[in-house]
Amino acid sequence: MIFLAVTLGFFAETIREGISERHREKDYIAGLINNIKSDTADLAGLINRNELELRGIDTLMKISKKNFETVPVQDSIFYYALQYTISLHIFQFNDLTLVQLRNAGGYSFIKTGHVADSIALYEFKNKDISIQEKFVTDYYEQTWSAFKQIFDGSLVNEFAHSYEATKKVPTDMSVLISKDGERINVLYNNYWTYSIVLKGYANLLRNHLDYLKGFLTFLKRSYHME
Repeated sequence: MIFLAVTLGFFAETIREGISERHREKDYIAGLINNIKSDTADLAGLINRNELELRGIDTLMKISKKNFETVPVQDSIFYYALQYTISLHIFQFNDLTLVQLRNAGGYSFIKTGHVADSIALYEFKNKDISIQEKFVTDYYEQTWSAFKQIFDGSLVNEFAHSYEATKKVPTDMSVLISKDGERINVLYNNYWTYSIVLKGYANLLRNHLDYLKGFLTFLKRSYHME
C-alpha cells in the first residue's frame, strides 16, 4: 500500500508538472505572439519611412552638381539632405519573450511540434537584420561626415525657420563652407552608395515583414490562438 501510494504520488506530481509546463509554454507563446504583432506594426511604419527617404535622396541626386555653387541649388540640396537623410531609422525587434525563454533555460519549455526550431529560425533572422543594420549605419555616418565638410550646420535652425515661415525652400541663403570639387564629388558618391544600401535594407525589411506574418499565423494555428 505504501509503495502504491508513493507511486501514485509520483505520477500525480509528474502530471501536475506536465500541466504546469504546458501552461508556461502557452504563456511564452502568447507573449511571443504579442512581441511579433508589435514588430509587424513597427516594421510597416519603418518600411514606409525608408521608402520616403529613398524618394527624397533620389530627388536630391537629380539636382545637378554642375551648378552646386549657386545659392538656390545649394539650398535645395541642403533642404533635401536635412529632410531625408538627417535621421537613421533601423528596426529594433521586441525580444522580451526570447530573453525570458533564455533565462528559463532556453527552448526546453517548447514541446509543440516544430515550434522550437521555428523560434530559433525567427531569432536567427532578427540577428541577420541586425548585422545588415551595421552596414546601413556605417554608410549613414559616412554620408553625414561628407555633408559636414561642405555645409554649414550652424545654419540649420535659421534655414528651418525660413522654411516654416514661407513654406518654401530658401533660395537666398548661402550654406556652403567649402566649394571643393573633390569633396562635392565624394558627397554625391556617398548619397548614391547610401541609397543603394538603404534599398537593400528596405527589401530585407519587406521580406522580413512577410515572414513575420506567416510565422504569426503558424504560432496561432499551433496553439489554437485566434
